[in-house]
Amino acid sequence: MIQDIRLHGAISDQIEYFTTIAGHDISHRYFFEEGKDPKSGPFTRFFSLGNELILTRDGILHKGNGGSFCEYMFGGEQPIEDLMRKEVLNRLIMCGAVASDEGKGIEFISRSHWFDDYGKIFFEGNTLANYFFFVYFEEIKEFRRQQEYILRSIGKRLKRSTYVGRGDDLGLVSEILTEMNRPRYLFFLIRIVNKHHEAFYNLYKEIYYKNKSISEKDADRIHALASHYRINQYDQERMKIDVIYKHPENKRIIDECKDVLIEGEARQEISHSQQARLIRLRTLCVRNNIPIVLPNILDDQLLKNKKLMEVDEPEYIQETREILEGLFIKEDNLDKLITKDDMVKLLWAKNKATVFQDPTFDGILMDTVRICDELSEKQGNDWPLENFGYIVTHFDRYDATYMIINQLAFNEEIELTPDKLRSLLGHKKVFDETYPNLFYELFILTVLQNKYLSHYGRKKILALSAGIQGIENGDKTLADVVETISEIQDQQKLYFTIYDRIKERVLDVYTKIHGRQQREAIRRQLFTEISVYLDINKNLLDHLLNQAILNLNKEIYYKEKLLPQIIAEQNNMLRQDFFENSGLDRFTLEELEREYYEQNKMDEKALVALQNGSN
Repeated sequence: MIQDIRLHGAISDQIEYFTTIAGHDISHRYFFEEGKDPKSGPFTRFFSLGNELILTRDGILHKGNGGSFCEYMFGGEQPIEDLMRKEVLNRLIMCGAVASDEGKGIEFISRSHWFDDYGKIFFEGNTLANYFFFVYFEEIKEFRRQQEYILRSIGKRLKRSTYVGRGDDLGLVSEILTEMNRPRYLFFLIRIVNKHHEAFYNLYKEIYYKNKSISEKDADRIHALASHYRINQYDQERMKIDVIYKHPENKRIIDECKDVLIEGEARQEISHSQQARLIRLRTLCVRNNIPIVLPNILDDQLLKNKKLMEVDEPEYIQETREILEGLFIKEDNLDKLITKDDMVKLLWAKNKATVFQDPTFDGILMDTVRICDELSEKQGNDWPLENFGYIVTHFDRYDATYMIINQLAFNEEIELTPDKLRSLLGHKKVFDETYPNLFYELFILTVLQNKYLSHYGRKKILALSAGIQGIENGDKTLADVVETISEIQDQQKLYFTIYDRIKERVLDVYTKIHGRQQREAIRRQLFTEISVYLDINKNLLDHLLNQAILNLNKEIYYKEKLLPQIIAEQNNMLRQDFFENSGLDRFTLEELEREYYEQNKMDEKALVALQNGSN
């Protein structure tokens, strides 16, 4: 007996469909035809008694019950109720659904038919694929009762199924049939795919997943494909953000950010504990090469309304709105609406939004690019889009520069290559032409002021800044600067190798290395061991051994002696003095505090209060 039938066809070179029909006595039901309408041209029609779905060149005509659904893309619009439920993965729209008079649920009103063009389907839904469905019932005749049964029996499954995002139609249909458990019915499932968007998405994913970055050469490939298929900037950004989010390493961190924000939204406030976790997670984003726009999007979705109620917009946000709103004023006597002074203000606004973790800035940009695309497509007005391109070019340079410098500062595994350094020199030239010394103030000074910058991170950034200056003065070459920073990274890796070996050696006898004799014994023993298998300058090895032993000794002193005193006396000034003068990294010290609180089963809120300086 035939259990299901699948059909695959193409509406155009851009749109294709995959149809699955399953249910009772399927082999004896007629449900499909192709034809040609004098006005709309060729069409493909799927139907049952009281239902039909017609695929035309321009869009989809739907009559009867059912509806549509798709996987939510990261950053897309979602009802707050769906955002708050981690298990909700998909957007579901039921035909004829409206809010009830009491406003506490939905009810269904009968509609004869509705039509959506493909542009609207992929703009409002998923950019890659969207599902449409209807159900033939033999014993339920009334539209309202049909819709109520569909929603009650499979609504939750449609919103939570992982098969939707994977495009596994048979797996999805199997789930649905199990949930419905209704005799003598047919389920029609039609998946509409945008092949142009799919090609762009897959290319970007293939390139990004290799090393979580996009080279200039790869960016040219991506841009060429987008231009060939005429994919607008807004859809490009949606797909890029979704690819970046779904990378497994990124998803883990971003989902944790979302969990924290959901907790805060549920209580209508972000506690000190949650603020501390968000700051740490944002730092992890930088360390793991995750664009800061991803956590910003979550902030905008879950905290936007509350922030607007609590504080007035800062000046840099007001200036951003004024400059970008000026894009939509057409003046015939102006060649360019964005001046250098405007560009400097926008770059500083972007910088401040990053430092202050303000999602409003990125929200304004996304709204602007969407309006620009709509004006270009619907009214043929390319003026705003052309001017916005000038801004985007500078922001792309900002993002590339920010990523290179912050990776170098916070990720010991990322190396500075001649190509990256050459890129930085090119970006620096453009920034400094826009405003003198802008490159140093925007990027170098900002990262040097980051309280989580490590000792070796600071050394690398200072070496980079001095090296760039030397290249511009003709005193150094690209190779000289790359070699200098590579030597610092080698020292950093060697230091942590030594540090880890010392820590393993004294893990169970922490208190015994306070004495000079114990430290000297460990130093001599490790000096001999490491000298055997590493070809390293003896003076450098001796220096790094002494440094690692001294730092580990400071950590032990802080955790075992000073931290209990700080907690007992609630003496945050003593803590701050040690942080500023010990020479230890803030991350290391905060991890020691976390370990101490966990080992002693102390309240996490007290830890957050300590680390926020609010004892």
